[in-house]
Amino acid sequence: MIKYKFDTDEKDFIKICTLYQMARWWQGTCSSEQIARMISGSLCFLTAWQEDQLVGMGRAISDSSDDAYLQDIFVDKNYRKQGIATNIINRLTDYCLSKNINWIALIATPGSVDLYEKSGFKKMPDHTPMQFYEKPNF
Repeated sequence: MIKYKFDTDEKDFIKICTLYQMARWWQGTCSSEQIARMISGSLCFLTAWQEDQLVGMGRAISDSSDDAYLQDIFVDKNYRKQGIATNIINRLTDYCLSKNINWIALIATPGSVDLYEKSGFKKMPDHTPMQFYEKPNF
């Protein structure tokens, strides 16, 4: 049975880092200090466990007032298609709503739109996600 936890113990930081690396969201090594800063800078950080194995995670980042973004939702490939990602999304969304944060957004990775639509997310017409790469030379 999968257990979900909002509280994160420092002893789990290496497992969290490993999951980030599996998702290819973290290149190279990461330190406990980096993971601690990332978690403390989030509105909430949720992990999914099969006994002592970390199998999924996700977080919400927010100004704690108006809006939030779901980010870093990932489930180990050996545990997919079991509803874990949907549970993570729904628990993060419920957490935000419990804090009166009603504007919740995310950027869906390729192939994940259906997953998010099942949890109530919709495409934002006329909006394009963008990422900063470098300052232009003027």
